[in-house]
Amino acid sequence: MIRNRYIFLLLVLLTFPLPVRAGEFRLVPSISAREEYSDNIFLTSDGVKNDFITTVSPAVEVVRKTERLHSSALVRLERIDYMDSRELNATDQTYQGKFRYLATPLLGISAEAGYTRDSRPDRDIGISGLVLSTVPRNRINISLSADDQLSEEMAVLISYAFDKESYDNSRYVDNQSHNVNTGLTHDLGRYFPGLKGRVNLGYSAYVSSGYRNDGLMGTVGFSRDFNELWSILLDGGLRFNWSESSLYGFHYDNHGWGWVGTLTVNRKGERGEGSLSYGREMTAASGVSGMVERDTLTLAVRKKMTEEFSIFCSAGYTTNQSDSAGYFTQAIKERTLRINPGIRYEFSRDIALEASYDYTAIDNLASNTGVVRNLFSIRLYMQHPFLE
Repeated sequence: MIRNRYIFLLLVLLTFPLPVRAGEFRLVPSISAREEYSDNIFLTSDGVKNDFITTVSPAVEVVRKTERLHSSALVRLERIDYMDSRELNATDQTYQGKFRYLATPLLGISAEAGYTRDSRPDRDIGISGLVLSTVPRNRINISLSADDQLSEEMAVLISYAFDKESYDNSRYVDNQSHNVNTGLTHDLGRYFPGLKGRVNLGYSAYVSSGYRNDGLMGTVGFSRDFNELWSILLDGGLRFNWSESSLYGFHYDNHGWGWVGTLTVNRKGERGEGSLSYGREMTAASGVSGMVERDTLTLAVRKKMTEEFSIFCSAGYTTNQSDSAGYFTQAIKERTLRINPGIRYEFSRDIALEASYDYTAIDNLASNTGVVRNLFSIRLYMQHPFLE
């Protein structure tokens, strides 16, 4: 873990240049305090346990902006204390650095590096719909990209991303992945106002103990801004996968086709915003050896009632499916439903109070079990920018 921190600090130093006189420089310390009550802290179907959870999160962010450069660095700690289950107390950590530089008015270069250490069982619920244990996870992510406006109508984006996960427990599988993508966007506004065509090509490689999966992906689609309020994005295509795995002394070679896609509809106004999206992908399942086919449907809305007071609600339905053969070495068949309404009051630009309720229901079809969790929380957030 110490070695991972040194790697991250080196990356931040490389991507966060020293300040110069011109431009904007901000130092933003912040702190949040959250109190939660969960009636199922492990999200299990048996041995259900409830508890109060207190989380205090101090953070410091440094932001540097000039005409051609935008860089930032963030350090955040999360001290998590359980009232009864004190053996679960932990200090989660996040370190992140970002960098974007305009080499020319048309060519931009971006880099990002991060290291996180987390431990909550529900840390991935909102992302993947899957439940983890309280075993700490260490994650390193690095990404590089370049975008170029080739002409008034055409732009290209090339990106590379690296992710590595490791666990402090031999029961969970360490893994790493590489993703390379190229996207081409063409403005079709001369024929259809606000319409842009999109083509994406990608290659990915996922490696864990006794398992490797390679994939090629291609999609076509479009995005369109209908007016100042409404917009849509649609991509769809195919993915070809081939994998090698060693399971119980046997060696498997497999390949096959699948489809991937994304559909997002956005509405953004002065007093509120909302989005409805659906996505299908083949991706890694954290902590296990193998890939899952994931379908995700999400709805998010936020409405500003007054300048200070707003309400919000998000809902999501996620399915994860794999088989113990084929591309996968562990059977996963789960359906997750989440509903999260809440309210927010902003005392000022730098102080806000939130209260929310989170309902989570998980059906594990592989084991024929079900999980329900009710989570109530209240959170106070404060920050104070310096050197603006």
